[in-house]
Amino acid sequence: MQVVLLADIHSNLEALLQVQKKIKELSPDKVICLGDIVGYGAKPSECIQIVRENYYAAVAGNHEYGVLGKKELSFFNPYAREAILWTRAKLSFSDELYLRSLELIYQNKNFLGVHASLYEPSEFHYLDNYSYIFRDFKVLEESKFKLSFVAHTHIPFVFFYKGGNLYRDYSSCIELNPKSYYIINVGSVGQPRDRDNRACLCVVNFDKGIVKFERLEYNINKTQQEIKSAGLPLILAKRLKEGW
Repeated sequence: MQVVLLADIHSNLEALLQVQKKIKELSPDKVICLGDIVGYGAKPSECIQIVRENYYAAVAGNHEYGVLGKKELSFFNPYAREAILWTRAKLSFSDELYLRSLELIYQNKNFLGVHASLYEPSEFHYLDNYSYIFRDFKVLEESKFKLSFVAHTHIPFVFFYKGGNLYRDYSSCIELNPKSYYIINVGSVGQPRDRDNRACLCVVNFDKGIVKFERLEYNINKTQQEIKSAGLPLILAKRLKEGW
């Protein structure tokens, strides 16, 4: 079975359209979105429609919670808050209904999927230091699963836990060890923050036990112009080119 996991689209239609071309080429069994379909960018409804009509499942991210009023705006930085308020005014009733239908955790026999962290998923903790990573591994171990996929930081990573020790794998293609526990960040489609401005998606072949990160170029200039034309904060356009 082959599964594509992606996240943090952030209303970036141009990036998502390139990802859709790659997904069509790969022809996976399932596509799972790990949240933050909306926020920051200028095409929220268009991105929601693609996810709703083409993907097997999706979970809610903090930007969905912000748009729906389920997360206080004080949680977000000023630019994110402005984009959330802008997005609220642009969504249709059916867009909102779909976002409200999203759960916080996706589960199947092979893995767990969550936007931010397995520990207190509705709090959207960032897995950006080792103590938080260890905390999530404890939750993963208690859940009886060995594999979880996350997003939220916009930076792809692979951490694995074996024999009481924590390791990080920096390669773009890894082979899963059935004796290890894994937390894998799928990166960001619409706003990468690892200094690589290309859209990111994660491709998992469960039959071979292989995880691969794919990076795709897209029309950043067009996305930037859409953000500017919408009257959204200019920094949201500028950072796309920088990959940060």
